[in-house]
Amino acid sequence: MKHFICLAILLAVTAPARIAHAGGEEVRACDFEVKGRCVSGDASVTLADGVVNRLEVNVIWCGRRGHPAYLCVIDSSRGEADAVWSEDAGSTFIANASPFNANAPDRVKVTLAGQVLIDLREAQSLGRCGAGAALPRAIVIPGRKGACRVRLQ
Repeated sequence: MKHFICLAILLAVTAPARIAHAGGEEVRACDFEVKGRCVSGDASVTLADGVVNRLEVNVIWCGRRGHPAYLCVIDSSRGEADAVWSEDAGSTFIANASPFNANAPDRVKVTLAGQVLIDLREAQSLGRCGAGAALPRAIVIPGRKGACRVRLQ
């Protein structure tokens, strides 16, 4: 497990945004690392004709010395029963169909404007993250070149 954590952190070194085209789909993705907070991960958005069809976010928080890392995961595709997808004012909203806390919002907002802004301020970390981890507030995938930007608080 220790080797897996080291490998995951090594592979998550801040990298330029990746853009791939396959069969009419476009994937925008990037990796990130926040060394001062010991957080790394990746994010990707799959577009078809400019419409968001899939969102993947993986966030790895280092564990205390001798303990495993903590992981937060969002993996949602349009049409799956576990999320409700909607469009409003040029943004795509992905709401968790069964949030950990049913009395609070649990949704992600994805906005395309040259870059991809993944707004996680209304996403619940409970139910998506291991104890000791939390989703960032936002992730920005640059339009063409540059490193992924992450806002933790």
